[in-house]
Amino acid sequence: MRARGGRGFLLPGLLFLFAIDLVPLVYSAWLSLYDWWLLRPRNIRFIGLGNYLQLATDPELRRAVVVTALFTTGSVALEFLVGLGLALLFSQPFRFLRPLRVVLLLPLFVVPVVGATMWRVIFHPDMGPLNYYLNLIGLGRPPWLGDPTLALVSIMLVDAWRTIPFMFLVMYAGIEVLPAELFEAASVDGASRWQAFRHITVPLLAYIMLVAVLIRGMDAFRELDIIYVLTGGGPGTATQTIQMLSYRVFGLGHMGLANALGIITLGLVAVLCYLLMRAILRPGRSGGAA
Repeated sequence: MRARGGRGFLLPGLLFLFAIDLVPLVYSAWLSLYDWWLLRPRNIRFIGLGNYLQLATDPELRRAVVVTALFTTGSVALEFLVGLGLALLFSQPFRFLRPLRVVLLLPLFVVPVVGATMWRVIFHPDMGPLNYYLNLIGLGRPPWLGDPTLALVSIMLVDAWRTIPFMFLVMYAGIEVLPAELFEAASVDGASRWQAFRHITVPLLAYIMLVAVLIRGMDAFRELDIIYVLTGGGPGTATQTIQMLSYRVFGLGHMGLANALGIITLGLVAVLCYLLMRAILRPGRSGGAA
């Protein structure tokens, strides 16, 4: 009876989540079934799945999906590897590293638009400090934001710079709570550091790693502000992700098409979450019991 009575206290919160999440989602899905252009607001026509069929054959959307996949995979992989490496480094008993932990977390407190603007200056081909020092050592002045390949790499680097501290913080917290007895026993048995890392650290941190990748994967998939400030989706469509395409379609006033793109994005994010959650919750996974 107490359990049933306690569930009633969840009702206000559930109603609030319903109001702010589900209702706008249903309204967006409803709008995606209409041909609605703001330049002709009175000419609204119900077209069913017409917007989705148009997007299914749109080569620009396919290109945006590829760019989004490359950006998400590249940035999250870089953040994961660097964050894990820093966490392993700072878990060592070196006193001089302790004050540097605060410095590592500073990018988390920088507003994304401000950070992207700063990096836009750094990447400037003529006046940027990066190309100035590269030119001094004979590497020339690469067009970081003007070349299609370098532009995609550049936004990955900026996104990684901003969110590596998050990965580091999660991994470092996980490493700090690992039982020291296991590592002492491995050392007594003659295991090397690499063997201890592979057979103890990785299995015990598996869930933490996957959750961190899940959170960052969803966040990177929806990235907009950094890309908008740095490249605006260019040059051409080299860095135009699904979010940038949706923003551009919305800016042109095509409300039905923009909402259809939003629903498609939601579906892709849901698939990504499902796959990662299956990996996290897979029964019999090593380290699950630990």
